[in-house]
Amino acid sequence: MASAYEELKEALENIEHDLETERFVPEAKWLHLEREIENRTLGGGISGEESLDLKELLDELRLEHDLRMNPGTLGS
Repeated sequence: MASAYEELKEALENIEHDLETERFVPEAKWLHLEREIENRTLGGGISGEESLDLKELLDELRLEHDLRMNPGTLGS
């Protein structure tokens, strides 16, 4: 049985795969993962350190997603 951290990390890796194949990731999916990280942190399912790791990965993936989906709108 996978730990809560491993489950969330796998969900983020699935998003990374979506980015590699140029798939759009709906806002609801990002928000769901943010809430899931928070809930599991508050519930003791993941440590504070694991939470920070997952949040950093989520932020990196979200930025990459935004850049890929809207290349002309950022950094102008």
